[in-house]
Amino acid sequence: MKFKSLEEAVANRKVLVLGIGGGGDAAGALYLYQKVRRFGGRPILGSVVWERYAIDPYPGPIPLEAMVDVDILGDSAALVSGSSYAVRFGRQLRPQIVRAAELLGEKALFVDISKGSEGVRRALEAARDQLGVELVIGVDVGGDALALGCEENLWSPLADSVSLAGLGSAGVDSLIAVHGPGADGELSTDQVLSYIADVAAQGGLLGIYGINEEEAELLDRATKAIETEASLMPLLAFRGRRGDQRIRGGTRTVRLSPVLATTYVMDALTVYNRSPLARAVSGTMGISQARQILNSMCIYTELDLEYDLFNMRGSTSSRPMSLEDIRREGIGRLVRQGCRPVKC
Repeated sequence: MKFKSLEEAVANRKVLVLGIGGGGDAAGALYLYQKVRRFGGRPILGSVVWERYAIDPYPGPIPLEAMVDVDILGDSAALVSGSSYAVRFGRQLRPQIVRAAELLGEKALFVDISKGSEGVRRALEAARDQLGVELVIGVDVGGDALALGCEENLWSPLADSVSLAGLGSAGVDSLIAVHGPGADGELSTDQVLSYIADVAAQGGLLGIYGINEEEAELLDRATKAIETEASLMPLLAFRGRRGDQRIRGGTRTVRLSPVLATTYVMDALTVYNRSPLARAVSGTMGISQARQILNSMCIYTELDLEYDLFNMRGSTSSRPMSLEDIRREGIGRLVRQGCRPVKC
């Protein structure tokens, strides 16, 4: 491992702090952005862009071609400001990274994950070549980037695995930071911590960091400006909230404790090498290709759920289906098609 601590890794370097799960991970990345600055780094905020279904009802991540008022850096990266926006099938919307850029008062990096892991790789290398980025820290709120693919409550593995594959193949130094283990209500806190222990046993853990009051104040502003539930959980934990918190329309439960106010910084290559999902989708040229690969492993992804919800709009079925029902049926469909499940 090249670095011994986050402080050493970021000091006097241009650092891209990148939300890798889409949606509100930009808010969690803002927390680490602040810490990088305090440790003497020169941070730029970024995120792969995939809005939650409640914000963007059209399936899949937002492609760069849909963005307006941006500074293009290549076919899969651009700088956005508070005035940038996307046009999705005639409808304007402001991605969360645009809201984050407005909050900071500076430009942020849009990474187009619709072009697969190769698109993420090209975006990171464009940031290296055109912005002088020397280090990328991929921020995952919750810890799903550590998933192995066999977990029953894994709802959204696609963005994390494609982003991790892009980090693993890009020609730039990179780290992974899990912010708020279990904060997204998918993998439990204990499960995420056990996976972090696996990485630590391989010598891949650089350090464990906590929120301070200055960072909490920024998180408070961020979670008000940015649509997010998962990135709010570490802040609530820091403020002393405990017990079960329902999110995602009641489909997931987060168990709040002070542990959720911690962040675990790891070597990205170590994390990538232990991830069967990231290795499986490495080299993909599009998000649909990556989805098909995970489907073949019996993994029902967030893109599958978005397509199923989109296809059900206007349905007059007498039997309303919950998100859990839709997901269960989707997994059954993959099994009937002959998928081969991951074994842990």
